[in-house]
Amino acid sequence: MSLDDHLEFRLLKYFLAVVEAGSFTAAATRLYVSQSTISTQIGKLEDILNVQLFDREHGYKLTAEGKLMRYYAESSLKRRERFVQTLLAIHAATLVPLRFGFSPFVQKGALHSVSELYKELLPDCEMMPESGDTEEILERLRAGKLDAALLTLPVLGEDFEVHVIERERLLVCMRNDDPLASYESIPPSALDNKISIFTYQKHHPAAYSRLVEMFNEVGITPRPCQPTQNIEHVQWMVKEGHCYSLIRAGRTLLSGLIAKPISGVDWTIDTGIVVCVDNDNPALSLFIEELVDPFRTVSEIPEKKPVVSVSVRTQRKKSPAETDDHQMPLFKSRR
Repeated sequence: MSLDDHLEFRLLKYFLAVVEAGSFTAAATRLYVSQSTISTQIGKLEDILNVQLFDREHGYKLTAEGKLMRYYAESSLKRRERFVQTLLAIHAATLVPLRFGFSPFVQKGALHSVSELYKELLPDCEMMPESGDTEEILERLRAGKLDAALLTLPVLGEDFEVHVIERERLLVCMRNDDPLASYESIPPSALDNKISIFTYQKHHPAAYSRLVEMFNEVGITPRPCQPTQNIEHVQWMVKEGHCYSLIRAGRTLLSGLIAKPISGVDWTIDTGIVVCVDNDNPALSLFIEELVDPFRTVSEIPEKKPVVSVSVRTQRKKSPAETDDHQMPLFKSRR
């Protein structure tokens, strides 16, 4: 019998009952089984895993291994419950189409991946996509006219729950014959009053404000410009030598352009699934769980935190003009 065979839902329920009730006896009373059944099963589980889940000398306090087991047990049982509820809804023909919003800033690849996963998971439940500006989409979520949305962060509001599914690095776009193009990374001082923020001013003001704040924190004052969402026009202006611009690392560049990181920071642009915190749709929750799983990291497992674009310090050779080493989080979403 494999290790997985011992982590059945019954044992997970026993384990969580002890955690929540505080003792084997109280857990047994809650589950209507004998105390010996609880203690024997959890003892066997500890023997099989070769770990100690409870520090019994201190009132059933969880060990480090027990804390991880608690996370696994809670998420597994919750996922099982959502799965069963979704199965019953399919059987009862009560599943309704998913009303799904997205903003123009969302990359086609991310939107396609989300759509394909939904079709794979719930092939008989239609998705009804709808595009709009970020604030417009959020208002439709609040009003109950949309069930979920795929948006570029940040998303502000205590009434929203955000699940990051994609993170892409932000770089500086410049001519490949620019003097700075020979640098491995661009010092912030060289971008002061020379780099513009084109795409967020009108259609995603929260993102624009966050970018201005980030620039200010590393000593950069953005160069004034008229907003536009046309990335080709932005690249043309850069190519003509009018300014520098931020650009996603995966964006295809016009001939004659190059993208470089800013020294001392690792900024990302994050995309996330947004739902209202009072969402009680089990099929939607199951779908989001499938989307988020590949993105989840071990560091996020022990505790639940607000979604933050976590910057990662990398080892690299500094440019001669580099004097500062700023480490910045990017688009922070609050809920």
